[in-house]
Amino acid sequence: MARTLVESRTGFFQLPSLNINYRVPGHFSVNQATFVLVFNSMKKKTAERQSRLPYLSDSPYVTDNVGKYTEELETLLGIGRLRHYRPGQVIYMQGEESRSFYFVRSGKVKVSIFRESGSEKILAIQENNTFFGESAAFDHYPYFATATALEETDICIFDIDETEALIRTDPAISLLIITSIIRKLRLLGLQVEGLSFLDAQKRVASTLLKLMHEVGEPTAGGIVIKKRITHEDLANITGLSRVTVTNVLNHLSRLNLITKGRLKYTIIDRIRLESFVGSK
Repeated sequence: MARTLVESRTGFFQLPSLNINYRVPGHFSVNQATFVLVFNSMKKKTAERQSRLPYLSDSPYVTDNVGKYTEELETLLGIGRLRHYRPGQVIYMQGEESRSFYFVRSGKVKVSIFRESGSEKILAIQENNTFFGESAAFDHYPYFATATALEETDICIFDIDETEALIRTDPAISLLIITSIIRKLRLLGLQVEGLSFLDAQKRVASTLLKLMHEVGEPTAGGIVIKKRITHEDLANITGLSRVTVTNVLNHLSRLNLITKGRLKYTIIDRIRLESFVGSK
C-alpha cells in the first residue's frame, strides 16, 4: 500500500493512500482526494476535542471560586459573621497578623500588593461568591496582600480556629477551601508567567482575553467585558504604567482587535487577538 508523507505543525507523518488508477475531474487523483478527506477529518476531530476542553480560569477578575461545594459553603457560612464595608475601606493590610479569612456575599473587593513607594500590583478583583485571605489564615503567617472594598460590600468573616474545628467534624469543607486556594495558585503562577515572558502589548492583550473568559458577554458587535475596568486597573494588573496601557489599547483598537468604550472593552476578533498574544 502506497503512503503519502505529510508535514504537520509537529513534524512529518505518513498516511496510507488507496491504489485506484483513474482520474477525478480537476487536479486530484483519487489517492490525493482520499488523503485530503482523511486529513480534513482528522483536523475536524482535533478541533472538536479542543473545543470540549474545560476553560481553566486564570482571570484576575474572580466571580466564583466555590465550584460545586454549595452544601459545604452553607455549613461554613453558619459560623461566619457578616460585616459591611464602604467603598475604599480596608479589610486587612499587607503584613497584618492573620486570624480570619473572608467571603464576599455582595459587592466587590480588590486584593493587591503595595510597595513602600506607593506603587500597586493588583492580584485580583473579586465579586460575590469568592473567598480571599484564606492562604494566610491557614498558614498563620501575616497577610501578604491588602484587601480593599471597591463598592458597598457585605463580607462574611471566618475565625480560623472555629473553621479548623468545623473541618474536623465535617472534612468535606476542606475541599471547598482547597478549591479556592488552588485557583489562586493557578492565577498567581500564570501572572508570573505573563510578567516574565510577555511584552507590554501581549501582556495587555492576554489580560483582556482572560477577562473575556471570566466576565465577557457575547453581543452582535463582539464579546463585551462589561465590568468596570479602568486603564489604571489594567496598569496595576499588568505591572505597566497607565500611559503604556493606554498606548497598547489604542494600538489594539487600530488593529481592529478591540473597541473601547467608557470603562468598557469589546473584543471584536477573539481569534486574531489570541494569535496576536501567541505570535513571536
